[in-house]
Amino acid sequence: MDAQFNECMKVARRLVDQSFLESLKQPQPRAIIVATTMVWVQIVISWAIALFGPWWVLWLPFLINSAVTQGMLLWVHEASHFHLFSSRNKNDIWCDIFFAAPVGMSVGAYRLRHMSHHAHLGTEKDEDGYPYREPIKGFRALAWVMVKALSGGMGVWLAADKYGGLARKKASGNSLSPSWLAPMVTILFNGLLFALCIATGRWYLYILLWGYPIAAVAIALNIIRTIAEHQPEDYPLYEDGRERAMMPLARTTVPNWFEKWLMYQANFNYHIEHHLFPAIPQHNLAKLHRHLLKGGFYEHFPRCLQRSGFAKFIRLSRNRKNNDFSDSVQDALAL
Repeated sequence: MDAQFNECMKVARRLVDQSFLESLKQPQPRAIIVATTMVWVQIVISWAIALFGPWWVLWLPFLINSAVTQGMLLWVHEASHFHLFSSRNKNDIWCDIFFAAPVGMSVGAYRLRHMSHHAHLGTEKDEDGYPYREPIKGFRALAWVMVKALSGGMGVWLAADKYGGLARKKASGNSLSPSWLAPMVTILFNGLLFALCIATGRWYLYILLWGYPIAAVAIALNIIRTIAEHQPEDYPLYEDGRERAMMPLARTTVPNWFEKWLMYQANFNYHIEHHLFPAIPQHNLAKLHRHLLKGGFYEHFPRCLQRSGFAKFIRLSRNRKNNDFSDSVQDALAL
């Protein structure tokens, strides 16, 4: 990892006592059960409205499903770090049943790629880094990225590349749930949902309100969020006609309630805290954030804290050349 990001880690570790960190590492099963229940209550409400409500309210289940599918992806991320339960078998089985498989994923396949994101952030070795490497500066670049995402093409490619049969086979050693579990749940849940849509005479809603949010909207939101979290201000930067290596960075977001619900469930907004201390489960990241804030971490690195991922994404799409993270690191080292 880049030396400057290592300096950021050193500053954080000087501010956080090891005993305090250890106190944050314990999973909270009750919190996971409550969060899982909340996800599925939203799914039930969404489909009740979609299947039995008037057509003019279909925007509401579409919005709910877009948020829920994005949230399920983030809970798969949480499970990939074994943060749901102390039992790793239970962690993976729970994740595959309630979060991963309903949207066509498996935690093992996700984990296979995601660990490289922490080990090789900002480099080509990051196999989970496709979103933040998308160039978005200028209207044409921004529009092309959104077309790729919202057309569903990128989602289909990712599904085949990361969660297809070959990917699942490679990832079999990264999951502690049975290899047949995720595919079985995927087929059963989606088959039942499609059957309900057919039974109510609204078969097309399965595509519009479930398939499209998974294959397109979730991908677009993931790109927006990940670019806001990780893309440097000056990316892509060229020197002597060649693209310069990306500087690894992470930003924490403190959004309003709507953006939190839509794009940052599972406390994913505390992103620099997660990268600095990935052993801390999501339910304690807010406590860690407050500890770092009180200790002055964000006084050293003010540009690593933002109010909105959407706003940051738009700012990054403008043609500006300013290496904010490098400036922050230099400021911290001078203290």
